[in-house]
Amino acid sequence: MNRKNLTAAVLAGLAGVAGIAGTAQAVNMNPDGLGQVLLYPYYTANDGNQTILSVVNTTSNAKAVKVRFLEGFNSREVLDFNLYLSEYDVWVAAITANDEGGAKLLIPDTSCTVPYLYAMGGEQDFLDLAFTGGFADDGPQDMGRVAEGHFEMIEMGTLTGEAEKNVTHEADGSGGMRVPHDCAALTTWWTDFGVNPPTGEGIWYEEAVSNSDCDPYPLSGDIDDIMFEGCQATEYTARNSGGLFGAAAVVNANQGTMYSYDAKALQGFDDSDEGIHFIPGTIFPSLNSGSIDNSWVFFGVPQNQAVELDNNETVDAVSSVFMHDTIMNEYYTGGLANAATEWVITFPTKNFYADWWRMCEVGLVSEFDCKGDPDGDPVIPPTYEARAPFTYLFGEVDSDDNPLCETVSLKTWDREEDTFMSTTPGNPIRPPVVSPSLPVCDDADDPRCRPGEAPFQICNEVNVLRFGDNALFGTPGFDEGSLLLSVEDEFEAGWGRLTFTGANAVSGLEADNGVNLLGLPVTGFAAYKLENGFVESEMGTVQAYYGGLFGHKGNVRATSGPEFDVD
Repeated sequence: MNRKNLTAAVLAGLAGVAGIAGTAQAVNMNPDGLGQVLLYPYYTANDGNQTILSVVNTTSNAKAVKVRFLEGFNSREVLDFNLYLSEYDVWVAAITANDEGGAKLLIPDTSCTVPYLYAMGGEQDFLDLAFTGGFADDGPQDMGRVAEGHFEMIEMGTLTGEAEKNVTHEADGSGGMRVPHDCAALTTWWTDFGVNPPTGEGIWYEEAVSNSDCDPYPLSGDIDDIMFEGCQATEYTARNSGGLFGAAAVVNANQGTMYSYDAKALQGFDDSDEGIHFIPGTIFPSLNSGSIDNSWVFFGVPQNQAVELDNNETVDAVSSVFMHDTIMNEYYTGGLANAATEWVITFPTKNFYADWWRMCEVGLVSEFDCKGDPDGDPVIPPTYEARAPFTYLFGEVDSDDNPLCETVSLKTWDREEDTFMSTTPGNPIRPPVVSPSLPVCDDADDPRCRPGEAPFQICNEVNVLRFGDNALFGTPGFDEGSLLLSVEDEFEAGWGRLTFTGANAVSGLEADNGVNLLGLPVTGFAAYKLENGFVESEMGTVQAYYGGLFGHKGNVRATSGPEFDVD
Protein backbone atom coordinates (compact mmCIF):
# COMPACT_ATOMS: atom_id res chain seq x y z
CA MET A 1 0.00 0.00 0.00
CA ASN A 2 1.48 3.37 -0.92
CA ARG A 3 1.63 6.21 1.57
CA LYS A 4 -1.23 8.14 0.03
CA ASN A 5 -3.59 5.18 0.34
CA LEU A 6 -2.29 4.39 3.81
CA THR A 7 -3.02 7.95 4.93
CA ALA A 8 -6.52 7.69 3.51
CA ALA A 9 -7.12 4.39 5.29
CA VAL A 10 -5.99 5.76 8.66
CA LEU A 11 -8.14 8.86 8.30
CA ALA A 12 -11.12 6.79 7.25
CA GLY A 13 -10.77 4.79 10.42
CA LEU A 14 -10.57 7.99 12.48
CA ALA A 15 -13.49 9.70 10.85
CA GLY A 16 -15.90 6.76 11.08
CA VAL A 17 -19.35 7.78 9.96
CA ALA A 18 -18.22 11.27 9.11
CA GLY A 19 -16.51 10.12 5.94
CA ILE A 20 -13.65 11.87 4.15
CA ALA A 21 -13.90 13.02 0.59
CA GLY A 22 -10.47 12.94 -0.98
CA THR A 23 -7.17 11.38 -0.04
CA ALA A 24 -4.75 14.32 -0.26
CA GLN A 25 -1.38 13.84 1.40
CA ALA A 26 -1.37 15.81 4.64
CA VAL A 27 0.28 15.81 8.06
CA ASN A 28 -1.68 13.59 10.43
CA MET A 29 -1.26 11.82 13.76
CA ASN A 30 -1.21 8.06 13.24
CA PRO A 31 -2.97 6.33 16.17
CA ASP A 32 -1.23 3.08 15.17
CA GLY A 33 2.15 4.64 16.00
CA LEU A 34 3.94 4.49 12.60
CA GLY A 35 5.20 7.58 10.82
CA GLN A 36 7.90 9.73 9.24
CA VAL A 37 8.33 11.91 12.32
CA LEU A 38 8.51 10.69 15.93
CA LEU A 39 8.07 13.09 18.86
CA TYR A 40 9.13 11.95 22.34
CA PRO A 41 7.68 14.32 24.97
CA TYR A 42 10.16 13.81 27.80
CA TYR A 43 13.58 12.70 28.96
CA THR A 44 15.35 13.15 32.27
CA ALA A 45 18.68 12.26 33.84
CA ASN A 46 17.88 13.89 37.19
CA ASP A 47 17.78 12.35 40.66
CA GLY A 48 18.98 8.87 39.74
CA ASN A 49 16.73 8.59 36.68
CA GLN A 50 17.87 7.65 33.23
CA THR A 51 15.89 7.55 29.99
CA ILE A 52 16.20 4.65 27.58
CA LEU A 53 14.95 5.08 24.04
CA SER A 54 14.49 3.22 20.80
CA VAL A 55 13.45 3.72 17.19
CA VAL A 56 12.41 0.88 14.88
CA ASN A 57 12.46 0.80 11.09
CA THR A 58 9.63 -1.53 10.06
CA THR A 59 10.23 -1.19 6.31
CA SER A 60 12.44 -2.90 3.74
CA ASN A 61 14.09 0.49 3.02
CA ALA A 62 17.28 1.71 4.63
CA LYS A 63 16.69 5.18 6.09
CA ALA A 64 18.39 8.41 7.05
CA VAL A 65 16.95 9.91 10.26
CA LYS A 66 17.74 13.14 12.08
CA VAL A 67 17.98 12.60 15.86
CA ARG A 68 17.63 15.78 17.91
CA PHE A 69 17.61 16.30 21.71
CA LEU A 70 16.25 19.60 23.08
CA GLU A 71 16.45 21.01 26.60
CA GLY A 72 13.20 21.72 28.42
CA PHE A 73 13.24 25.50 28.94
CA ASN A 74 13.42 26.89 25.41
CA SER A 75 14.05 23.82 23.25
CA ARG A 76 17.57 24.87 22.36
CA GLU A 77 19.45 21.93 20.89
CA VAL A 78 21.76 20.00 23.20
CA LEU A 79 22.69 17.26 20.72
CA ASP A 80 21.81 16.16 17.21
CA PHE A 81 23.25 13.84 14.60
CA ASN A 82 22.31 11.78 11.56
CA LEU A 83 21.23 8.18 12.16
CA TYR A 84 21.28 5.60 9.34
CA LEU A 85 19.09 2.54 9.80
CA SER A 86 19.23 -0.60 7.69
CA GLU A 87 16.03 -2.38 6.71
CA TYR A 88 14.10 -3.71 9.74
CA ASP A 89 16.72 -2.15 12.03
CA VAL A 90 16.39 -1.05 15.68
CA TRP A 91 18.53 1.66 17.29
CA VAL A 92 18.68 2.06 21.07
CA ALA A 93 20.40 4.48 23.42
CA ALA A 94 20.17 5.80 26.98
CA ILE A 95 20.34 9.28 28.54
CA THR A 96 22.04 9.38 31.92
CA ALA A 97 23.78 11.88 34.18
CA ASN A 98 27.41 12.78 33.54
CA ASP A 99 30.12 13.91 35.94
CA GLU A 100 29.60 17.63 35.16
CA GLY A 101 26.03 17.79 36.45
CA GLY A 102 24.55 17.51 32.97
CA ALA A 103 23.66 14.50 30.86
CA LYS A 104 25.19 12.22 28.27
CA LEU A 105 24.01 9.78 25.65
CA LEU A 106 25.12 6.14 25.91
CA ILE A 107 25.12 4.28 22.59
CA PRO A 108 25.49 0.48 22.82
CA ASP A 109 24.07 0.01 19.29
CA THR A 110 26.20 -0.52 16.16
CA SER A 111 23.79 1.16 13.72
CA CYS A 112 25.47 3.93 11.73
CA THR A 113 25.49 7.51 12.93
CA VAL A 114 27.42 10.52 11.62
CA PRO A 115 29.61 11.03 13.51
CA TYR A 116 29.88 7.32 14.34
CA LEU A 117 29.33 7.60 18.10
CA TYR A 118 29.45 3.85 18.75
CA ALA A 119 32.99 3.60 17.40
CA MET A 120 33.98 6.75 19.33
CA GLY A 121 33.45 5.03 22.67
CA GLY A 122 29.67 4.93 22.74
CA GLU A 123 29.29 8.08 24.85
CA GLN A 124 28.48 11.68 23.97
CA ASP A 125 27.89 14.52 26.42
CA PHE A 126 24.96 16.85 25.87
CA LEU A 127 26.19 20.35 25.02
CA ASP A 128 25.32 23.85 26.23
CA LEU A 129 26.53 25.76 23.15
CA ALA A 130 23.05 26.77 21.96
CA PHE A 131 22.08 28.64 25.15
CA THR A 132 25.37 30.10 26.44
CA GLY A 133 27.73 32.85 25.30
CA GLY A 134 26.45 34.78 22.31
CA PHE A 135 23.46 32.47 22.09
CA ALA A 136 22.33 32.94 25.69
CA ASP A 137 18.61 33.33 26.22
CA ASP A 138 16.72 34.16 29.42
CA GLY A 139 16.91 30.64 30.81
CA PRO A 140 19.54 29.04 33.06
CA GLN A 141 23.07 28.63 31.70
CA ASP A 142 23.93 25.86 34.15
CA MET A 143 24.82 22.45 32.64
CA GLY A 144 21.95 21.01 34.65
CA ARG A 145 19.65 22.57 32.05
CA VAL A 146 20.50 19.80 29.55
CA ALA A 147 19.43 17.02 31.95
CA GLU A 148 15.70 17.38 31.24
CA GLY A 149 13.83 17.97 28.00
CA HIS A 150 12.34 16.18 25.00
CA PHE A 151 13.54 14.82 21.65
CA GLU A 152 12.47 14.12 18.09
CA MET A 153 13.38 11.97 15.12
CA ILE A 154 12.69 13.08 11.55
CA GLU A 155 13.03 10.78 8.56
CA MET A 156 15.23 12.42 5.93
CA GLY A 157 14.87 9.87 3.13
CA THR A 158 15.41 6.28 2.09
CA LEU A 159 18.87 5.15 1.05
CA THR A 160 19.80 3.52 -2.24
CA GLY A 161 22.89 2.10 -3.91
CA GLU A 162 26.18 2.27 -2.03
CA ALA A 163 24.62 4.11 0.91
CA GLU A 164 22.09 1.32 1.49
CA LYS A 165 24.87 -1.27 1.20
CA ASN A 166 27.08 0.54 3.72
CA VAL A 167 24.42 0.67 6.46
CA THR A 168 23.21 -2.92 6.02
CA HIS A 169 24.21 -5.25 8.85
CA GLU A 170 26.32 -8.31 8.12
CA ALA A 171 28.37 -10.83 10.05
CA ASP A 172 31.62 -9.33 11.33
CA GLY A 173 33.56 -12.48 10.39
CA SER A 174 34.44 -13.40 13.95
CA GLY A 175 31.25 -15.18 14.80
CA GLY A 176 30.13 -12.24 16.89
CA MET A 177 27.48 -9.60 16.34
CA ARG A 178 26.23 -8.35 13.02
CA VAL A 179 27.53 -4.89 12.19
CA PRO A 180 26.94 -2.39 9.37
CA HIS A 181 29.01 -2.92 6.25
CA ASP A 182 30.88 0.41 6.36
CA CYS A 183 29.72 3.24 8.65
CA ALA A 184 33.05 5.00 8.22
CA ALA A 185 32.23 5.61 4.55
CA LEU A 186 29.17 7.68 5.47
CA THR A 187 31.27 9.83 7.79
CA THR A 188 33.79 10.30 4.99
CA TRP A 189 31.03 11.28 2.56
CA TRP A 190 29.97 14.05 4.97
CA THR A 191 33.52 15.25 5.59
CA ASP A 192 34.86 18.54 4.17
CA PHE A 193 37.97 17.70 2.13
CA GLY A 194 37.85 20.91 0.14
CA VAL A 195 37.57 18.99 -3.12
CA ASN A 196 35.81 15.84 -4.17
CA PRO A 197 38.49 13.10 -4.46
CA PRO A 198 38.22 10.47 -7.20
CA THR A 199 37.43 7.85 -4.57
CA GLY A 200 34.07 9.49 -3.89
CA GLU A 201 35.04 10.77 -0.48
CA GLY A 202 33.08 13.81 0.62
CA ILE A 203 30.40 13.40 -2.05
CA TRP A 204 27.50 14.31 0.26
CA TYR A 205 29.27 17.33 1.74
CA GLU A 206 30.31 18.67 -1.62
CA GLU A 207 26.82 18.27 -2.99
CA ALA A 208 25.24 19.88 0.09
CA VAL A 209 27.34 23.04 -0.04
CA SER A 210 27.42 23.40 -3.82
CA ASN A 211 24.63 25.98 -3.61
CA SER A 212 26.32 29.34 -3.00
CA ASP A 213 23.31 30.54 -0.97
CA CYS A 214 23.63 27.73 1.52
CA ASP A 215 25.41 28.19 4.83
CA PRO A 216 26.03 24.66 6.16
CA TYR A 217 26.39 25.94 9.72
CA PRO A 218 23.91 28.80 10.15
CA LEU A 219 24.61 29.39 13.82
CA SER A 220 28.12 30.55 12.90
CA GLY A 221 26.97 33.65 11.05
CA ASP A 222 24.21 35.34 9.12
CA ILE A 223 21.21 33.11 8.70
CA ASP A 224 18.84 35.23 6.65
CA ASP A 225 19.85 33.64 3.32
CA ILE A 226 19.47 29.96 4.23
CA MET A 227 17.59 28.00 1.60
CA PHE A 228 15.52 24.95 2.38
CA GLU A 229 16.69 23.41 -0.90
CA GLY A 230 20.34 23.82 0.02
CA CYS A 231 22.58 22.04 2.51
CA GLN A 232 21.20 18.66 1.62
CA ALA A 233 22.45 15.71 -0.38
CA THR A 234 20.39 13.76 -2.89
CA GLU A 235 22.96 11.18 -4.06
CA TYR A 236 21.83 7.69 -3.01
CA THR A 237 18.72 9.29 -1.42
CA ALA A 238 15.09 8.73 -2.35
CA ARG A 239 11.65 9.70 -1.06
CA ASN A 240 10.64 9.05 2.55
CA SER A 241 8.73 5.82 3.09
CA GLY A 242 7.65 6.23 6.77
CA GLY A 243 7.11 3.15 8.90
CA LEU A 244 9.10 4.31 11.95
CA PHE A 245 7.95 3.76 15.51
CA GLY A 246 9.65 4.52 18.80
CA ALA A 247 9.40 4.37 22.55
CA ALA A 248 11.14 5.65 25.66
CA ALA A 249 11.16 4.87 29.35
CA VAL A 250 12.34 6.73 32.44
CA VAL A 251 14.06 4.15 34.65
CA ASN A 252 15.20 4.53 38.25
CA ALA A 253 17.27 1.49 39.19
CA ASN A 254 17.50 2.43 42.88
CA GLN A 255 13.73 2.56 43.24
CA GLY A 256 12.93 -0.19 40.77
CA THR A 257 10.53 1.97 38.72
CA MET A 258 10.03 2.40 34.99
CA TYR A 259 7.71 4.81 33.23
CA SER A 260 7.39 3.94 29.56
CA TYR A 261 5.60 5.64 26.67
CA ASP A 262 5.23 5.45 22.90
CA ALA A 263 6.48 8.26 20.70
CA LYS A 264 3.87 10.30 18.86
CA ALA A 265 4.02 9.39 15.16
CA LEU A 266 3.27 11.80 12.31
CA GLN A 267 2.60 10.78 8.71
CA GLY A 268 2.36 12.92 5.61
CA PHE A 269 5.24 15.21 6.63
CA ASP A 270 7.31 15.17 3.44
CA ASP A 271 6.68 13.80 -0.04
CA SER A 272 9.60 15.35 -1.94
CA ASP A 273 11.18 13.03 -4.49
CA GLU A 274 14.64 13.01 -2.90
CA GLY A 275 13.79 13.54 0.75
CA ILE A 276 15.26 16.14 3.10
CA HIS A 277 18.72 14.67 3.76
CA PHE A 278 20.60 17.58 5.37
CA ILE A 279 24.20 17.95 6.40
CA PRO A 280 24.94 16.83 10.00
CA GLY A 281 25.61 19.49 12.59
CA THR A 282 22.85 21.88 11.52
CA ILE A 283 19.33 22.58 12.70
CA PHE A 284 17.96 21.04 9.51
CA PRO A 285 15.76 19.24 8.90
CA SER A 286 13.44 20.77 11.46
CA LEU A 287 9.72 20.37 12.03
CA ASN A 288 9.31 23.12 9.44
CA SER A 289 11.34 21.37 6.71
CA GLY A 290 8.67 19.06 5.32
CA SER A 291 7.14 19.68 1.90
CA ILE A 292 3.52 19.52 3.13
CA ASP A 293 1.71 22.33 4.95
CA ASN A 294 -1.84 20.97 5.06
CA SER A 295 -3.04 18.64 7.81
CA TRP A 296 -5.88 16.38 8.90
CA VAL A 297 -7.38 17.11 12.31
CA PHE A 298 -9.98 14.90 13.96
CA PHE A 299 -12.80 16.43 15.97
CA GLY A 300 -14.56 14.10 18.38
CA VAL A 301 -17.94 14.49 20.00
CA PRO A 302 -20.16 16.11 18.89
CA GLN A 303 -18.72 16.73 15.41
CA ASN A 304 -17.12 13.33 14.73
CA GLN A 305 -15.36 14.84 11.75
CA ALA A 306 -11.90 14.77 10.21
CA VAL A 307 -11.13 18.11 8.57
CA GLU A 308 -8.31 19.07 6.23
CA LEU A 309 -6.62 22.36 7.13
CA ASP A 310 -4.59 24.51 4.75
CA ASN A 311 -1.82 25.89 6.98
CA ASN A 312 0.74 28.63 6.46
CA GLU A 313 3.84 26.55 7.28
CA THR A 314 4.76 22.91 7.74
CA VAL A 315 5.32 23.52 11.45
CA ASP A 316 1.78 24.93 11.65
CA ALA A 317 0.54 21.65 10.17
CA VAL A 318 2.51 19.75 12.83
CA SER A 319 1.16 22.03 15.55
CA SER A 320 -2.42 21.62 14.34
CA VAL A 321 -2.48 17.88 15.05
CA PHE A 322 -1.38 18.57 18.65
CA MET A 323 -3.81 21.46 19.30
CA HIS A 324 -6.06 21.09 22.37
CA ASP A 325 -7.93 23.70 24.37
CA THR A 326 -7.91 21.39 27.41
CA ILE A 327 -5.97 18.37 28.62
CA MET A 328 -7.12 15.99 31.35
CA ASN A 329 -5.67 13.24 33.49
CA GLU A 330 -5.81 11.55 36.90
CA TYR A 331 -3.66 12.04 39.99
CA TYR A 332 -2.92 10.25 43.28
CA THR A 333 -1.20 11.79 46.29
CA GLY A 334 -0.28 10.82 49.83
CA GLY A 335 -2.23 8.10 51.59
CA LEU A 336 -0.85 4.83 52.94
CA ALA A 337 1.04 4.30 49.68
CA ASN A 338 2.71 7.75 49.94
CA ALA A 339 1.65 8.31 46.33
CA ALA A 340 3.35 10.82 44.05
CA THR A 341 1.99 12.18 40.78
CA GLU A 342 3.58 14.44 38.18
CA TRP A 343 2.16 15.62 34.88
CA VAL A 344 4.57 16.26 32.03
CA ILE A 345 3.21 19.01 29.78
CA THR A 346 5.23 19.48 26.61
CA PHE A 347 4.68 21.96 23.80
CA PRO A 348 6.75 20.23 21.07
CA THR A 349 6.66 23.15 18.61
CA LYS A 350 6.68 26.15 20.95
CA ASN A 351 10.19 27.27 20.01
CA PHE A 352 8.98 27.97 16.45
CA TYR A 353 6.52 30.51 17.89
CA ALA A 354 8.24 31.87 21.01
CA ASP A 355 12.01 31.75 20.38
CA TRP A 356 13.04 34.48 17.96
CA TRP A 357 16.35 32.75 17.19
CA ARG A 358 14.70 29.52 16.07
CA MET A 359 12.21 31.46 13.93
CA CYS A 360 15.14 33.15 12.22
CA GLU A 361 16.98 29.87 11.74
CA VAL A 362 14.14 28.25 9.83
CA GLY A 363 12.99 31.32 7.92
CA LEU A 364 9.66 31.93 9.68
CA VAL A 365 10.22 35.68 9.92
CA SER A 366 11.25 37.98 7.09
CA GLU A 367 10.43 41.52 8.22
CA PHE A 368 13.98 42.06 9.39
CA ASP A 369 17.44 40.57 8.94
CA CYS A 370 18.06 37.79 11.40
CA LYS A 371 21.67 38.31 12.30
CA GLY A 372 23.62 37.39 15.37
CA ASP A 373 27.17 37.64 16.62
CA PRO A 374 28.47 34.44 18.26
CA ASP A 375 30.81 36.64 20.32
CA GLY A 376 28.11 39.00 21.52
CA ASP A 377 24.45 39.29 22.23
CA PRO A 378 22.01 38.65 19.39
CA VAL A 379 20.02 41.68 18.30
CA ILE A 380 16.29 41.49 18.94
CA PRO A 381 14.21 44.13 17.18
CA PRO A 382 12.02 46.00 19.68
CA THR A 383 8.87 45.28 17.67
CA TYR A 384 9.38 41.53 17.64
CA GLU A 385 6.48 39.41 18.92
CA ALA A 386 5.59 35.76 19.41
CA ARG A 387 3.56 33.95 16.75
CA ALA A 388 0.06 32.72 17.57
CA PRO A 389 -1.14 30.54 19.19
CA PHE A 390 1.60 31.38 21.72
CA THR A 391 1.29 34.76 23.35
CA TYR A 392 4.76 35.70 24.55
CA LEU A 393 8.38 35.15 23.62
CA PHE A 394 10.42 32.98 25.93
CA GLY A 395 11.78 35.22 28.69
CA GLU A 396 9.45 38.12 27.93
CA VAL A 397 8.55 40.35 30.93
CA ASP A 398 6.15 43.19 31.64
CA SER A 399 7.08 46.75 32.61
CA ASP A 400 7.67 45.59 36.20
CA ASP A 401 9.94 42.71 35.11
CA ASN A 402 7.30 40.11 35.93
CA PRO A 403 7.46 37.10 33.60
CA LEU A 404 4.89 36.88 30.82
CA CYS A 405 3.97 33.30 29.96
CA GLU A 406 1.00 31.25 28.78
CA THR A 407 -1.98 31.53 31.13
CA VAL A 408 -3.73 28.29 32.07
CA SER A 409 -6.30 27.27 34.67
CA LEU A 410 -6.60 24.06 36.66
CA LYS A 411 -9.74 22.49 38.05
CA THR A 412 -9.77 19.24 40.02
CA TRP A 413 -12.37 16.73 41.12
CA ASP A 414 -12.17 13.89 43.57
CA ARG A 415 -13.38 10.38 42.75
CA GLU A 416 -16.93 11.22 43.90
CA GLU A 417 -17.27 14.21 41.54
CA ASP A 418 -16.74 16.76 44.32
CA THR A 419 -14.92 19.93 43.29
CA PHE A 420 -14.05 23.35 44.62
CA MET A 421 -16.72 25.99 44.10
CA SER A 422 -16.78 29.76 44.13
CA THR A 423 -18.38 31.52 47.09
CA THR A 424 -18.07 35.11 45.88
CA PRO A 425 -18.94 36.09 42.29
CA GLY A 426 -15.94 37.45 40.49
CA ASN A 427 -13.60 36.50 43.31
CA PRO A 428 -13.60 32.71 43.43
CA ILE A 429 -11.87 30.45 45.84
CA ARG A 430 -9.12 28.76 43.89
CA PRO A 431 -7.96 25.54 45.42
CA PRO A 432 -5.89 23.80 44.50
CA VAL A 433 -3.15 26.35 44.99
CA VAL A 434 -0.58 26.30 42.20
CA SER A 435 2.82 27.77 42.91
CA PRO A 436 3.84 30.08 41.37
CA SER A 437 0.32 31.37 40.76
CA LEU A 438 -1.18 34.50 39.29
CA PRO A 439 -2.62 37.14 41.64
CA VAL A 440 -6.28 36.78 42.49
CA CYS A 441 -8.31 38.48 39.79
CA ASP A 442 -11.62 40.24 40.52
CA ASP A 443 -12.99 40.70 37.00
CA ALA A 444 -15.70 38.15 36.33
CA ASP A 445 -15.21 38.65 32.58
CA ASP A 446 -11.50 37.85 32.81
CA PRO A 447 -10.99 34.32 31.34
CA ARG A 448 -8.58 33.60 34.17
CA CYS A 449 -11.38 34.03 36.71
CA ARG A 450 -12.98 30.65 36.32
CA PRO A 451 -14.93 29.53 39.41
CA GLY A 452 -13.12 26.86 41.33
CA GLU A 453 -10.05 27.01 39.13
CA ALA A 454 -6.48 28.08 39.84
CA PRO A 455 -4.98 30.39 37.20
CA PHE A 456 -1.23 30.26 36.71
CA GLN A 457 1.41 30.55 34.01
CA ILE A 458 3.31 27.89 32.12
CA CYS A 459 6.55 29.30 30.77
CA ASN A 460 8.62 26.51 29.26
CA GLU A 461 8.65 24.04 26.40
CA VAL A 462 8.61 21.14 28.88
CA ASN A 463 6.81 21.60 32.19
CA VAL A 464 6.40 19.27 35.17
CA LEU A 465 3.26 19.76 37.28
CA ARG A 466 3.73 18.07 40.67
CA PHE A 467 0.70 17.16 42.78
CA GLY A 468 1.47 17.16 46.49
CA ASP A 469 4.87 17.12 48.14
CA ASN A 470 6.44 13.93 46.81
CA ALA A 471 8.87 14.11 43.91
CA LEU A 472 8.86 11.62 41.09
CA PHE A 473 11.27 12.78 38.35
CA GLY A 474 13.40 14.99 40.59
CA THR A 475 13.09 18.19 38.54
CA PRO A 476 15.54 20.68 40.08
CA GLY A 477 15.26 24.41 40.61
CA PHE A 478 17.60 27.00 39.10
CA ASP A 479 18.32 30.60 40.01
CA GLU A 480 16.58 31.57 36.77
CA GLY A 481 13.58 29.34 37.37
CA SER A 482 12.51 25.73 37.06
CA LEU A 483 10.49 23.43 34.84
CA LEU A 484 8.56 22.49 38.00
CA LEU A 485 5.16 23.79 39.14
CA SER A 486 3.65 22.54 42.41
CA VAL A 487 -0.02 21.85 43.14
CA GLU A 488 -0.95 21.94 46.82
CA ASP A 489 -4.11 21.27 48.82
CA GLU A 490 -5.65 19.17 46.10
CA PHE A 491 -7.88 16.18 46.70
CA GLU A 492 -5.98 13.04 47.63
CA ALA A 493 -7.08 11.27 44.46
CA GLY A 494 -9.15 12.25 41.47
CA TRP A 495 -8.72 13.92 38.13
CA GLY A 496 -7.94 17.37 36.81
CA ARG A 497 -8.54 19.53 33.76
CA LEU A 498 -6.01 22.04 32.47
CA THR A 499 -7.49 24.77 30.26
CA PHE A 500 -5.42 27.09 28.08
CA THR A 501 -6.77 30.61 28.63
CA GLY A 502 -4.01 32.84 27.24
CA ALA A 503 -5.01 35.54 24.78
CA ASN A 504 -3.60 33.86 21.66
CA ALA A 505 -4.66 30.42 22.86
CA VAL A 506 -8.24 31.71 22.98
CA SER A 507 -7.97 33.26 19.51
CA GLY A 508 -6.23 30.12 18.24
CA LEU A 509 -4.05 28.87 15.42
CA GLU A 510 -5.66 30.01 12.18
CA ALA A 511 -5.45 28.01 8.95
CA ASP A 512 -5.69 29.64 5.53
CA ASN A 513 -9.12 28.08 4.97
CA GLY A 514 -10.53 29.94 7.98
CA VAL A 515 -10.55 27.25 10.66
CA ASN A 516 -9.22 28.45 14.01
CA LEU A 517 -8.01 25.71 16.37
CA LEU A 518 -8.22 26.85 19.99
CA GLY A 519 -5.66 26.20 22.70
CA LEU A 520 -2.01 25.20 22.29
CA PRO A 521 -0.07 22.35 20.63
CA VAL A 522 0.53 20.04 23.59
CA THR A 523 1.42 16.46 24.47
CA GLY A 524 2.64 14.60 27.53
CA PHE A 525 1.47 12.24 30.24
CA ALA A 526 0.73 11.71 33.93
CA ALA A 527 3.08 9.46 35.90
CA TYR A 528 2.51 8.18 39.40
CA LYS A 529 4.53 6.23 41.99
CA LEU A 530 3.29 4.14 44.91
CA GLU A 531 5.36 2.88 47.86
CA ASN A 532 4.89 -0.36 49.74
CA GLY A 533 6.92 -0.71 52.93
CA PHE A 534 5.29 -3.95 54.05
CA VAL A 535 6.78 -6.49 51.64
CA GLU A 536 8.23 -9.40 53.58
CA SER A 537 11.24 -11.39 52.36
CA GLU A 538 13.75 -13.80 53.87
CA MET A 539 15.87 -10.79 54.76
CA GLY A 540 13.01 -8.98 56.44
CA THR A 541 10.78 -6.10 55.39
CA VAL A 542 11.77 -4.39 52.13
CA GLN A 543 10.63 -1.25 50.38
CA ALA A 544 8.84 -1.80 47.07
CA TYR A 545 7.88 0.79 44.45
CA TYR A 546 5.29 0.68 41.67
CA GLY A 547 4.76 3.08 38.82
CA GLY A 548 2.33 3.87 36.03
CA LEU A 549 2.13 6.27 33.10
CA PHE A 550 -0.95 7.49 31.23
CA GLY A 551 -1.09 9.82 28.23
CA HIS A 552 -3.06 13.03 28.50
CA LYS A 553 -6.60 13.13 27.18
CA GLY A 554 -7.63 16.25 25.34
CA ASN A 555 -10.37 18.24 23.73
CA VAL A 556 -10.11 19.72 20.24
CA ARG A 557 -12.19 22.83 19.58
CA ALA A 558 -12.29 25.47 16.90
CA THR A 559 -14.15 28.58 15.97
CA SER A 560 -16.49 28.29 13.00
CA GLY A 561 -14.82 27.91 9.63
CA PRO A 562 -15.91 27.37 6.05
CA GLU A 563 -15.08 23.66 6.03
CA PHE A 564 -17.42 22.45 8.78
CA ASP A 565 -19.75 23.41 11.58
CA VAL A 566 -18.10 23.42 15.01
CA ASP A 567 -21.00 24.86 17.00
